[in-house]
Amino acid sequence: MEINKGIRAKLFALFIIMGAIPFILLVIMGANSTIDDLEEYAKQTGLLRNTIISEHISELIEKNQVVLQSVALSSEVVQYLQEPTPQRRQVVEKILNDTNDIFGDENNMALTGADAWQLIRTDGATLVNLSKRQHFKEAMKGRTYVSDIISSMSTGSMIVVVESPVRNAEGKPIGMVQRNFDLSVLEEFIKNLDEEDSYIILMDRRGHVIATSSDLEKFNARYTNENHYKFILDKIYNSSGSTVLPVNGEKSFIAYSRNVNTGWMIITIRPYYHIMDTVYDKAAKAIIFGMVMLFGGTIVAYFMTIRVTKPIIEMTTVVDEIVSGKAEVDKIEISSNDELGQMAKAFNKMKSDRDAFQLESELDKLTELFNKKTMENLCKMKLKTFNENEAANIFLAFYIIDLDHFKEVNDLLGHQFGDKVLVEFAKGLKKIFRPNDCIGRFGGDEFVVIVDSLPNMEVVVRKAEQIKQIAFNLALEGKSHFVTASIGIAVAPQNGRDYDTLFSVADKAVYHVKNNGKNGYYCELLAEEEDDDKDDKKS
Repeated sequence: MEINKGIRAKLFALFIIMGAIPFILLVIMGANSTIDDLEEYAKQTGLLRNTIISEHISELIEKNQVVLQSVALSSEVVQYLQEPTPQRRQVVEKILNDTNDIFGDENNMALTGADAWQLIRTDGATLVNLSKRQHFKEAMKGRTYVSDIISSMSTGSMIVVVESPVRNAEGKPIGMVQRNFDLSVLEEFIKNLDEEDSYIILMDRRGHVIATSSDLEKFNARYTNENHYKFILDKIYNSSGSTVLPVNGEKSFIAYSRNVNTGWMIITIRPYYHIMDTVYDKAAKAIIFGMVMLFGGTIVAYFMTIRVTKPIIEMTTVVDEIVSGKAEVDKIEISSNDELGQMAKAFNKMKSDRDAFQLESELDKLTELFNKKTMENLCKMKLKTFNENEAANIFLAFYIIDLDHFKEVNDLLGHQFGDKVLVEFAKGLKKIFRPNDCIGRFGGDEFVVIVDSLPNMEVVVRKAEQIKQIAFNLALEGKSHFVTASIGIAVAPQNGRDYDTLFSVADKAVYHVKNNGKNGYYCELLAEEEDDDKDDKKS
């Protein structure tokens, strides 16, 4: 093969690139190491701030509860609830007002009787009936309780209520004493911990924003069910940890912790560009240093081009062998008519054909989910990892989903509409599961989902409920409620440790749902736990 006269110049450039590769690898490895270090720093500082806030919340709540329990034990309060008189009312009002003086704030305190009607309020507002309020129900069960965000029935303001039951001599609850929790002090505390590159969100158990250090968050919008931070709760399965999620259109690093006293979630959000700015700055300095080193390397590369002309022919032969299936390399980004161009053209054609075939073989063409064969392989891989690294109280869930009434949809509205239903349902599944969860279509209206690293069965049930809602709320072209979902669940290791066993258990569970009204889910393990609970209650 004749060597083109321009090949030496191209080889010279190639050697320069080859000399740069180690340096580029070092820059990339250094950048990745820096990213890991900064992520770890973000995690540790975020969790530290969350811990400080959590301890502050616990201190405030415990202080309120201790004082309220002391008031609830007062004999004057007990006597007034049992036999109210004007004289006893004056004494109790003084006790409640003196209690407010302990805190040095203007938060309302109230005394409520067993009939749910408030008897005394320190703010003088209208007395209301609390029979529908959760904190009253908890008090009548004899429990101290901290509520989620609620609207005050007398003032309309958003509050958190701390309550303690008042008991008679027999220990039976005869009323409750409550204190409305002022969140402005808590929000001020959170803002004092804020930093330029992050902000803090505090949400209650229902996902309502209680307090935030961000000035961008509108106060009146915090307590709606549709706040744009609530989705974070659906993506985290543990009480504390960190993850990376898009927030407000920005990829962000999130550190989260749950306060044990209230169940509130504390979330520190650091937009990812703060991390990358530091990485880019360090990378730029490394590149400048590398360019100086490469200048000396170019002199060596010039003389090496003279000696490597002959091996070019051998390199071409190697690429031809790769095209024949004997080896694999990355895509070559060279466009020319010489040997390197021939190598690039042959290799890129091979790679393009192979990638197209591989993608087609892995995905279901209609929904772009994994196909049956790929899902079987993925499940076996996950089970292998699960069995090799088994940890206590960690589960793997295997869901089989069968769409109810899908045949009627096809018959009445046509196969094209039925295909749209499958595509929309697949999109819904992708939204509620993590990127590393496996979602596939086995054919027809049957889907399979594999989720590992689950901390408890509550998450298994919550995901099943979400799948059911996706099917039930599916809407297309102005039509809705045309399909529902029957969901069978198997859980490893309790139901088995291999693919065939889990599939069989989940498949039987699907038929159980089909034979019992459809539109639901069934897990043999959960059913056994419910039966055990019933037996315990009978005994």
